[in-house]
Amino acid sequence: MIDCMIKHGQFCPVAKSAEIFGGRWSPLIIRELSVGPRTFGELLEALPLISRTVLTQRLKELTLAGVVAANAKEKGRGHLYNLTPAGEDFRPLIVMMGEWGKRWGQGLIGPDDLDPKLLVWGLRGQIDPADIPSREFVLRFDFRGVPKENRNPRYWWLLLRQDDIEVCLKNPGKEVDVVVDADLGAFTKVWLGYAGLKEALASGLIKLCGSSRAVAKMRRMLKLSSEPTTKSFAYPSLSPSIAHAR
Repeated sequence: MIDCMIKHGQFCPVAKSAEIFGGRWSPLIIRELSVGPRTFGELLEALPLISRTVLTQRLKELTLAGVVAANAKEKGRGHLYNLTPAGEDFRPLIVMMGEWGKRWGQGLIGPDDLDPKLLVWGLRGQIDPADIPSREFVLRFDFRGVPKENRNPRYWWLLLRQDDIEVCLKNPGKEVDVVVDADLGAFTKVWLGYAGLKEALASGLIKLCGSSRAVAKMRRMLKLSSEPTTKSFAYPSLSPSIAHAR
């Protein structure tokens, strides 16, 4: 049975907002669209536990509410989904939820919450293009401790260019500047700021292979702090790009 939008039967503006934003998966769909247009398949990739039926229903509800626009793709079948001006006004709520989660939710992260794909896409979305070198910079991630239930690969590549950042699932055949060999849980906590990179390096949970200059650039781009720190995450609008290198 499809879990339809909850109606509160109140004219209160808070109730009306909650009917749209408070449904299961709706905040996460809006979170994904906050960083740029997405296809249906890309939303399924970003939300691995949602079913096609529920995602279809949620997109229909958000479209009818004027929060999401569905535009036919210029090439091929299907639609490209993006936030309308009304949807963009939810962006501060996404940021505030992220801030609350960082402050109060770090103890709620368990093994089942770890996902290398979501982590790499999260890294991509938070990189400031101004920090990317003028030439292409390549990162490779070798994750250890990936939950057995998670079927995503342990090896990932980020190809960073000032005009685009590609996520590669297979070796792109390019010279790698830095290899990040890390326990998935440890790296996730360091990136979120819950743990410091210094201690993770000392314990061997994270290893960085590359020249000292390249490692310094990587740390700056990914904003990896030596000590635990309170981090703020932005949701800039970026065009999604994923490459399956042959």
